[in-house]
This record gives sequence, C-alpha cells and structure tokens, in this order.
Amino acid sequence: MMKWIKNALALLVFIILVCPAIQKLTHFIPERDLDGLFEPSPRPAFTLSALESGEYQERMTPHVERATGFHNTFVRIFNQFDFSLFSIPHAAGIIVGKNNILQADKHIEAWLGTDFIGKKYIDDKVERLKYLQDYLMEKKGILLLVIMAPGKGYYFPGSIPNRYLSLKRGITNNEYYSGELRKKGVNLIDFNRWFVSLKDTSHHLLYPTTGIHWSCYGAFLCADSLVRYLQVKLHREMRRFVVDSLVIEPGARKEDDDMDRVLNLLWKIPVPAMTYPVYHLESGRATRKPAALFISDSFYWTWLHTGIIQSSFRGDDMWYYDLDVFPAQNGKPASTVQIDLDSALNRQEVVIIMQTNAAAGNPGFGFIDRAYETYYPGRTPVKQIENTLRSDPATLDEMRKKAAEQHTRLDAFLQKNAIYLYNKELARQSKHRWL
Repeated sequence: MMKWIKNALALLVFIILVCPAIQKLTHFIPERDLDGLFEPSPRPAFTLSALESGEYQERMTPHVERATGFHNTFVRIFNQFDFSLFSIPHAAGIIVGKNNILQADKHIEAWLGTDFIGKKYIDDKVERLKYLQDYLMEKKGILLLVIMAPGKGYYFPGSIPNRYLSLKRGITNNEYYSGELRKKGVNLIDFNRWFVSLKDTSHHLLYPTTGIHWSCYGAFLCADSLVRYLQVKLHREMRRFVVDSLVIEPGARKEDDDMDRVLNLLWKIPVPAMTYPVYHLESGRATRKPAALFISDSFYWTWLHTGIIQSSFRGDDMWYYDLDVFPAQNGKPASTVQIDLDSALNRQEVVIIMQTNAAAGNPGFGFIDRAYETYYPGRTPVKQIENTLRSDPATLDEMRKKAAEQHTRLDAFLQKNAIYLYNKELARQSKHRWL
C-alpha cells in the first residue's frame, strides 16, 4: 500500500513538473487570454556584463513566469482564491464593495469629495466655459454642451466598504460644478443627478454591478435624452430612438462587465439580470445629422460601440481626455496639440464635453483652457506665463527641442505648459483656501 502511495505521489509530482513544459511547447489545452494591460516581457539578450550586474536575471524572471505553461490558468486560480476568501481584487484601482459590487477607488473618492479641487479652481473653469459657450454660439453658431456622466459611487453608495465610510463626506466636484454651471447659464445635462433620482423607481439597472461605466440600458436612456435636448437647442428635427423590445439576460455583456474581466478570475461574478434595448430609428425624421465633437472619457465608447453615435451624429470625432484624436489615422491617433483647434471646431455644429465625476475637477481635461486661450482676445495669466517662457533663451531652446521630439508646434507646446503651470498654482491656491 505504501509503495502504491509513493508511486502515485511521484507520478503526481512528475505531472506537475512536466505538464507545464509540454503545455508551453504544444499548447495542447486552450487557455483564455488574460484581460488588462501588461508590460511586455520579452526574453532578454544574454551578455556577461548583464549577468554580473544581475540585470539579466531580473529581466529573465518575468519572461520565464509569462512563458510558463498554464501561466494564465495559474493566475486565474490565484486571483479567484484571493477574491473568494479575502475579497482581494488583483487589478489596479478596483475595490470589492458590499454584495460583491465592484467599485473604482476614484469613484469612491469622487462621492466622498476627497478629490475636491476647490471652489476657486472650479469658479475659474465655469467662467471660462460661459465665455466659450457665448463666443462659439455668437461667432460660429456652435452649441457648447457639458454632460456629467454618472458616477458609480453616487449610484451604489451602499456598496462602499465601511473603511471609506469612516471618512467625513464633503463637498464634491460634481455637485459644485453642477450648481455653478446652472447659476451661470452654461448648457448642462447632469446624468449623474438623473441616475440617482431614477434608481429607486427604475425596473432595470442603470449601472452594472461589475462594470465601471453606465449600463447599456442606462447609456441608451441618456442617448435618447441627449437627442431630445439637441432637437430643442438646435431647432432641428432629429431621428429619435424607438424601442422594439427589451432583452433581459441573466449575465452581463462585455460592455457591462469590464471590471470583472480585468480581475481575471476563474468564474464570473454573479450579477442581477441585465437589460438590453433593441431599437430602430424613427423613420419620419430624416433630417441632416449634426456634426459633433466629443471631448470625453471612456463613457463615450459605450455609445460608439452600440451604434448610438453613428445613428445620431455626422461623423464620430472624439478627443479622448483631450489627448488623442479619434478616429485614428493609419492605426495611430494623433495628439490634440498637433492639430489646429480652431480649424477642428469650425467643422462642428456641436461641441460636447462629457466626463464622469467632473473629471476629478478638470472637465474637458484641458480643452476648456486651450479653447479659452485661443479665442479670448485680452491678456490672461496663461499668456503671461507663455511670454515668460519665451523670454528666457535657455528655456525656449529646451521647449523647442521637446516640441520637436513630440512632433508638436512650438506655440502649442508652450501653451500646454503654460496652462499646466497656471492650473497647478490655481489648484494650490484653491485647496489652501478651502481645505
């Protein structure tokens, strides 16, 4: 009997040691790819100097780990063990909330107000937005609109872990921006506030429990509201959405479980039934679609990937965080500082600034300041900082080199740096005053 046990254990050890090697060479058992972003770990080149310094071993370790057979499965087993027993998520920025509702740390901070940037800072951006709205409409006939996308911390506050609830909730960027924009008469749609008001009466989830963005159903409702809003503001008939049916599914589609996927677990986290609208466009409103530019975070992608953007607007121009220009050309998006802002806006009828949680206090992600500095004719603090940068030959030469490295116009590069310095000081003064 003992001999049989020893042989069985020896065989088990042999299988454990040999099977990963066989899997690495043959991939005889299909494995799911891991989701998320990973640093590449190619096999390092061998040199004696790298070996002696330890650099070769250091770079070889992650390569061997990634190349091991069943690596992805082992990662999923480890992640599942930690998640199921200790509620530990192995993904940056994700918090496991009560009832296994996944939260993002940034959404919790936004609900608590711990990321509040300060009233002086927000007042400055609201004043600039008001000027831009009036200028673009009067001079170019362009409608400027601010959209507050919903935040998960606001929609599921009851899921926030107790360790966060011990912190005192203060004024938030979203609430202060929303109030000041309304006071100044800036065009605003606050979907965050709307979602909170609908939560207790809606029969369908507006926010998925395992996703970081609005649900497909919630995104559809918001798109329908946006179209109706633009129809009034543009004095134009637009084709509206007509719901054919609502498909109820026991699981979440990929648009609604992006947080679950990056946890790389063995099994999906159970979710409530999810709703997916099937719709068509109203046939009697065949008017020309408005050209629109979105300056947005990732909430835009739900509208794009579900066909809503294509159904409602002429083109799909989007500046992602006011950094990358989409649609990408030749597979790679251009940078916003590489294009002429005025020429880009002249092609539009609507400019929409959309973000969740008021973009941590910086809606438009820099667009507001860039556009304001482009169109405001008078002297501004940003222009004064630009002049200071230009006045120092050594600084200007350094800026010229960096602009060339980034294939950016010098004037755009100087403006970007001046805006950064201006906002850094503005935030310092604002926080010092209101903390």
